[in-house]
Amino acid sequence: MKKNTIVLVGGGANGVASFIHLVIKLIIHKKPGLVNLVLLEKEEEIGPGLAYGTRQKGHLLNTQAKLMGIFAEEPLHFVHWCRQNQPIIQEHFPGLEIQENSFPPRELYGFYLKAVLQEYVQIARANKIQVELQQDEAVDADIVGNRINLHLQSGTNLLADVVVLATGTPKPNNFPHLKNSPRYFDFPWPAKPLLERIPRNEPVSILGSSLTAIDTVMTFVDNGHTGPLTMYSHHGLIPRVQTPFEVPYERKILTMENIRQIMREQQRPIRAKDLFRLFIAEAEQVMGKQGSWKKFNRTDQPHQELLQHDIAVAEKGTSVFQNIAYSTRHLSSKVWQLLPENEKIKFLEWLGPHWDLNRFSMPPENARKLLGLLQTRQLTIQGHSGKIEWQAAEQQFLLHLESGETHTARWLVNATGTAKKLEKMEIPLLQQMHRKSLIQPFKPGGIQANPHNLRIPIPHHPAVLLYGTGQLLNGELLDTNSVWFNVTGIDRLTNDIITRLLHGSTE
Repeated sequence: MKKNTIVLVGGGANGVASFIHLVIKLIIHKKPGLVNLVLLEKEEEIGPGLAYGTRQKGHLLNTQAKLMGIFAEEPLHFVHWCRQNQPIIQEHFPGLEIQENSFPPRELYGFYLKAVLQEYVQIARANKIQVELQQDEAVDADIVGNRINLHLQSGTNLLADVVVLATGTPKPNNFPHLKNSPRYFDFPWPAKPLLERIPRNEPVSILGSSLTAIDTVMTFVDNGHTGPLTMYSHHGLIPRVQTPFEVPYERKILTMENIRQIMREQQRPIRAKDLFRLFIAEAEQVMGKQGSWKKFNRTDQPHQELLQHDIAVAEKGTSVFQNIAYSTRHLSSKVWQLLPENEKIKFLEWLGPHWDLNRFSMPPENARKLLGLLQTRQLTIQGHSGKIEWQAAEQQFLLHLESGETHTARWLVNATGTAKKLEKMEIPLLQQMHRKSLIQPFKPGGIQANPHNLRIPIPHHPAVLLYGTGQLLNGELLDTNSVWFNVTGIDRLTNDIITRLLHGSTE
């Protein structure tokens, strides 16, 4: 049987997950000689990637430990690993206790990823699976027959029978006109440049108010920053606070059965407004009829009061909206597949920010720190932000608000989160593949792919095996910032690869 080269482009969490799932399946199928497995990572350290390579102890996971296992259907594996490796944890994180519902440091999760990768590299080689860990960056690609020829930064080429794009976290490119401004940071990670260049007593303006922006605030205050901090965003909304324990919630109205019933009886696709109506009806099962729902719009409401309320209900487990949203974590992507493309876009534009602040909430520890900063007025959160200019002569930024008001800023950090549109993803390989029409943008975000096996179709090359995972498929899959969700997709992806290689199928 022919030996096939599988190249995993990216050595972060998704690259590691793809690697270990392929190793496991090659061993199970007793086909160690089927592939040459190459894990390609541009950074020196393979495993943690950008998201979990931080050295800041205050950077916490935004997902509970019990959902962070890197193996499909084993969400507790990370917790078990922590309990089995207490000497390592106590050496680097003295006094840290890992509970299922806790939010450990991201750095610890990076240790976990490196350890699991090293373990499965050894397992692979012990089972005579050919493995290469290569420090290099794929910057371009061409199609050669039914294979993909990757051009590497080093000047060499890598010819692959299968390529998995696990390109990780693309930084935002939504303010390209500011890139040459000397006091502008286009991404908050890694944190070292921010901390080295910005004096601790200087005022700093942060673009964004979601989880990335909150992590950026934590970076500054955990490192002794005393100057004022201001977060700017279009909506001015901050995420809710996660409940630090499991809250069982059984949905009765917002169910797949009712969604399918709407589609069957009305003989049409499901719409964004249908989902909103089902959500309202579900909430009113608990809260009673509410009349106008405008009172729940948090835009322009006092952030300190909202955060105090959110911390209180999180500690009690009584946040109805959040409990409903959290209960949909195994349903949301399935429902997303039922929405037509135009309805996906409507959902993101109309409901997206409100859904995100409930579904992707902050750890309680960060919430309490944030509240303290609001109370001392070191932190301010400003909505309705608009155009931004750099004034070279004055060495400052002008931030224009929708009200017509103008603010000035000496230092500006773009913490608006990862890029969602393909054209905004500053990853050389993706941009070159896009330019050559090897990958196609998907209007809701990311690129076009089969949501069931994560295979990426290449126009005019139906036999070429290209796959993707993570943020690259955000428009197709929705929940691509969740490790447990990505791992579930990677399980399907690697099943498809092995099946096609075993049986020679490319259709």
